[in-house]
Amino acid sequence: MVSFRTPGFISGILLVVSVALVSGLVIGGGVFMLTRQNGQDWALRSAERVIAEQAETQSRLFDDIRIDHEAADSVLMQCFAALEGMDVDRAFDRLFPLREDGTRRSAPEYFDGYRTAGGAYVEGMGAFIQRGEGLSEPEKRLLIAAFQTVHEFGAGMRGRVDNFYFFTPSNSLVIYAPTRDDRLEFYRVTAPADFDIQALEFAAMMRPENNGIGEMVCTGLENVVYQRGGPAVSSACGSPVRARGEHLGAFGNSIYLHTWLSQAVVEAPEGTTSFVLNANGDVIAHRSLMTLDALTPDAMATANAQVDASGILASIEADGRSYGALIYNGSVVSFARIDAPGWHYVNVRPATAIVGRALRFSVLAGGLAMLLVIFGAFGLAATAQRLRGYASRAVSGLFEDVGGEEEPALR
Repeated sequence: MVSFRTPGFISGILLVVSVALVSGLVIGGGVFMLTRQNGQDWALRSAERVIAEQAETQSRLFDDIRIDHEAADSVLMQCFAALEGMDVDRAFDRLFPLREDGTRRSAPEYFDGYRTAGGAYVEGMGAFIQRGEGLSEPEKRLLIAAFQTVHEFGAGMRGRVDNFYFFTPSNSLVIYAPTRDDRLEFYRVTAPADFDIQALEFAAMMRPENNGIGEMVCTGLENVVYQRGGPAVSSACGSPVRARGEHLGAFGNSIYLHTWLSQAVVEAPEGTTSFVLNANGDVIAHRSLMTLDALTPDAMATANAQVDASGILASIEADGRSYGALIYNGSVVSFARIDAPGWHYVNVRPATAIVGRALRFSVLAGGLAMLLVIFGAFGLAATAQRLRGYASRAVSGLFEDVGGEEEPALR
């Protein structure tokens, strides 16, 4: 019987342990790499499916807005043409009374609620016309047609967006927004006579020199021109209106940070950070912006730095797809382009769960491999020991048989 204290036995134990450790490390490492890769592939595919579903929901609003703008453009031109040859002065004065400061504003009843002689009900309307005198007959026709079109389409869009407006290069604006807390008093009452709509970034984006093909575009986040306390941060989306090569103005909607944009980031899957990047790579919707009363450059810079906006956008552009998922700085980044405004909807989820899962599997596989090697080695040793005993007894019995036989006599 072999002693447990013999050098041979100790060496055998050390050899078995060494082989078990090496086997466990090799197998565990292989399982870790395989599991992590498979986990990443699964996470990327899963993230792509989720972002595709979310992007479809988020894009639907902008697709609907773009379609409504195109339809409103057609209706505006029809209304404009229908007013040709008519005496529009009376209707114009009724809709937009002249004020002492030389501007024209919409009559109060058109916001509060007014039933026309024909039975139509008008509400939620506001207007600001900077140049109250000296407007040409076509300019008056355009603004009357805009009033009709904005009310019709604004009421139809209600439930998706709470406002719709049309503005001209000469600083005239007609707007529908019946639920707004300020009751459109800025445009209807308090806006200064020299209020310059064309000084806004949004108006500049509509001009032919900046939007030659006349497509719908959206701004980044901006403070709205009125402020009456509380949150007031929005992004505006608009479509130019042109006829016979002339830029007549633009239709637009304002999308408020605390409505659609907040839903876009708050309704993120658990453990996921969601945000929206505009075409310039700036964060325009993020949890850190949800409580702002006014947008500041510092807040934007903080949000950009917090999510590494420039690095993520560079990775998305390098990827080249309209939607997908990739690994960036140890996180699964899924993205989808919202075509109408040219924004990117982004989800970021740390890949630590993938690594942790792979590590657990690798430890389990490595430990199991070590146990198999150790038990296998001891099993083989025990089997070998038994076989050695069987062989020893067999050989001993053979020699005993040989030693006990008498030498046969010669006959």
